[in-house]
Amino acid sequence: MRQFQRSIRRMGKAIGRFFGRVRKGSLMDIAILVCVAALVIVGIAIAALSNRIFPTGPKSSSSQGTPLDGPDSSSSSSISSALPASSDTNSEPPPQAPPLDKDEYDGTILPETPDGGQEYVDDTLFLGDSNTYRLATYGLTSWQNNLSAVSMGIQHVTSKACMYFDGVSNAVLTTKAVAMMQPLRILITYGTNNTQWKVNTFIEQYRIAVDAIIKEWPYADIIINAIPPLGSNRSNAAQEQRTTNEFNKALADFAKEEGYQFLNSTEALQDPATGYARQGYMEKDGLHLTESGAKALIDYVRTHTHDAPDIRPALKNIPTHRPTPEETFNPQPDPASSSEEEAETVEVRFSITQGKEYGVLSGTLTQKIVPGQYCSSVTLTLNEGCTAQWGCTEGSIERGLSVSEDKRVQTITFTVPPTDSTSIDIWASITPGAPSSEPSSDPVSSDPAVSDTTPSSDPTVSDPSQLPPPTVDVPDPGTHVHVWGNWYNLGDGTHQGVCVEPGCPDPTAVSAPQPHEWGETQADGTHTCIRCFLTELDPTWAPPAPDQPVEPVPGDPAAGTAPDPAPAA
Repeated sequence: MRQFQRSIRRMGKAIGRFFGRVRKGSLMDIAILVCVAALVIVGIAIAALSNRIFPTGPKSSSSQGTPLDGPDSSSSSSISSALPASSDTNSEPPPQAPPLDKDEYDGTILPETPDGGQEYVDDTLFLGDSNTYRLATYGLTSWQNNLSAVSMGIQHVTSKACMYFDGVSNAVLTTKAVAMMQPLRILITYGTNNTQWKVNTFIEQYRIAVDAIIKEWPYADIIINAIPPLGSNRSNAAQEQRTTNEFNKALADFAKEEGYQFLNSTEALQDPATGYARQGYMEKDGLHLTESGAKALIDYVRTHTHDAPDIRPALKNIPTHRPTPEETFNPQPDPASSSEEEAETVEVRFSITQGKEYGVLSGTLTQKIVPGQYCSSVTLTLNEGCTAQWGCTEGSIERGLSVSEDKRVQTITFTVPPTDSTSIDIWASITPGAPSSEPSSDPVSSDPAVSDTTPSSDPTVSDPSQLPPPTVDVPDPGTHVHVWGNWYNLGDGTHQGVCVEPGCPDPTAVSAPQPHEWGETQADGTHTCIRCFLTELDPTWAPPAPDQPVEPVPGDPAAGTAPDPAPAA
């Protein structure tokens, strides 16, 4: 003990002498002091970082990455691709978000109401992605009130023709499909496939989509639904859930600003203790609703109703809707396809040739289309005050161009003309400044002689900015004359056209059934309707008689020959 005390005293005296030399300016001792201090600081930093990366405190059960154990989570579907669970995927703090202030969103967030029952669900048209698609596959909605597609994003509402109907030969845009279904109310749920976007971009695309829906069908009550929460067992789930929370707050703000209703279904699906989806509500991939989760969502819809007055005009016949094939947005290559089949299509390329900084093209910009068929729609969104001029190397774009009232959103659905070309270019040239109030009387160039490779290959269209903009006038409803296009086969020997005149006051207008207009009968006996492109056997056609030469009879005057000479003796 005494030895220890003496050692302490010696150490104290040594330290005292050390600091005495430091005070006197000993450079060596000062350097030693600085090095020791630096080592202490580095040690503290390492300890703090180690504690953050390898926390010693207990983990909550929600952050263990354990697969959700819902009653249907073991069922597999091509809709989802299950990800393996990891015990270290979510070491971040739970991504809880503060609940939306119902006083701040009074009149926007739908409050709890008595159960609206199945009738309320049947009167609602559900728009969305794979989680909305599952509502129909689980039997919670029918396909007659469900317009959805696996892997669909908000941008596809106005840019991808992906909704199918019996009797309609081509897929139609979701906006057009809404008008065909003539709903009383619409519940919109998009965003799961857009969380890699910035929130401002997402909301702007949402605004474009809703505006386009209202333009086609202005009679429905619009309800914006929250994006479903994620399951905890996903890689980087905490960060993704924080993005979802941010998107949902922005959607509530958007609904409040525009006067729509907001369905805060997060209340039913999210566990407030963890910030993730409730146990059993998500598949193992953490992205897709189980049947239990889907039922919880429908129950929330039924108990948070909004009964707006029915202002719809007299309803017309509603076509039968068919589900969109699941591979629509994730097509698999066809191993049976041949180079001969590829040669029968035309590559259609959409682009902005000038003023790319003044607008954005969305949709499938390179498509392979059979001549006579329609491309999926491509949308040009212009910056404020900008104007666009369109051109194409072959065909016509005027009938397929739809322009919003403020001319900022322009959607083109191009019909590929009969052609021997392998490619067609369609381009927009954008210039800043207010749109001209003087519409040009010159049509957009569509000379078939123009090269099919680049817009600048012909002197007459070498500068697309010199082309006049297409004239798009909003007609007076009292004087409007329908222009029938987008013909589809009714299956009873007739076809029907949809009005394609921009600004048509009746977005559901269709022509009366009309007989097919058959083109020339081909050598194989088939003929094709020049309107709806239905090809079938011409009933008046008969195969030609076999072409067999008749052997002439010797001496027959009709044969024009003399009798064979007698054989020599």
